[in-house]
Amino acid sequence: MRPTVSWNVVGGCNYRCSYCVQKHAPGLGTPSDDELEGALSTFERLDGRWEFKISGGEPFLLKRLPEVAARLARAGHLVSVLTNLSAPLRVLEDFVTAAGASLRTFSCSLHREETTEDAFLEKAKAVRHALEPWPKATFVVNSVVVPGTVDVVGHSRRRFEREGLKFYPQLMRKDGKAVTYDEADAQRLSTHFDDLIGPGQMNRGYALKGRLCHAGAKYFIVHPRGDAFSCYPGKRFGDGHLGNVFDGSLRLRAGPAPCPYDVCPCTVPQNRGIIEGFGPGGDEAEAA
Repeated sequence: MRPTVSWNVVGGCNYRCSYCVQKHAPGLGTPSDDELEGALSTFERLDGRWEFKISGGEPFLLKRLPEVAARLARAGHLVSVLTNLSAPLRVLEDFVTAAGASLRTFSCSLHREETTEDAFLEKAKAVRHALEPWPKATFVVNSVVVPGTVDVVGHSRRRFEREGLKFYPQLMRKDGKAVTYDEADAQRLSTHFDDLIGPGQMNRGYALKGRLCHAGAKYFIVHPRGDAFSCYPGKRFGDGHLGNVFDGSLRLRAGPAPCPYDVCPCTVPQNRGIIEGFGPGGDEAEAA
C-alpha cells in the first residue's frame, strides 16, 4: 500500500474543453503564498512517506510548482503530476529536475480541442527524455474518450504505443459514472480497448461497496480551497471531510472502513492498494 494524496493544487485551467467534468468554478485560482505555506507545512508533518499526485485544474498555472516538488521531495515524500502539457518545455523540465529521484508518475492529458496530436506527441517525447535520469519515474499519456471520438482515441492509442508511450484511455464520466455511449460507440470501445481490463489500464469504475478501504487514513484528496476529503465520492456526497490543509486542521482517520459507495471511480486508490483485496495483488470486482 502506498499512502497517497490527490492534491488539486489550483482550480483554474487555461483550457476550456467542452467535456471537462470540473469546469471552471469562480474563485478557484491559485493558492496564496500563505495558503501554500500552510499546505506544505501540513504535508511535512504527515507520518511516513506519501505520494503526492498533483493536479488541478492545470497545476502548472502555479508558478511555484517546481519549488513545491522540491520541498515535498526534501520532506521524504514522492511526487507525481497530471498536466495538460501546455506549459513551456523548460518549465516542465524544471519540475522534473526539482522532483528528481522522488518523481514517480508524470501523466499528461491530450485534449484535441486545444492542441494537435502531432504537437502534443513531440512535446511528450521531449518530457519522456527528461525523465531518463530517473528510472523509477513513469510517463503516461491520458485521453478522454468523448462519445463520437472512440475511433480517433483508439488510433491515437496505437500511435503512442508505437512510440513506446503508455496510453491510458479515460471513459468520459459524469457524477462519478461513465456517460452512456450509443450502440455503435460501445462496439468501438470493445474493439479498441477491451484488452485493458485492470484499474491501471482504463477507468471503468468498479463496484467495491463493503470492501475495506483506507481512504481517509492512507489516502485523501485536497480541494483548491484547502479542504481535504477521504475520496472523490466522500467529497461529492459530503460525508468525507477531514479538515483543511491551509489552516492545519487536517485530521486523518485511524484506519480502514467498509466502502459505503455503490461505485468507486477513483483510479488512484485502486492502483495504490488502498482498497483491500483490489488492485495490485488483489482480485478484480464487478465493473460498473
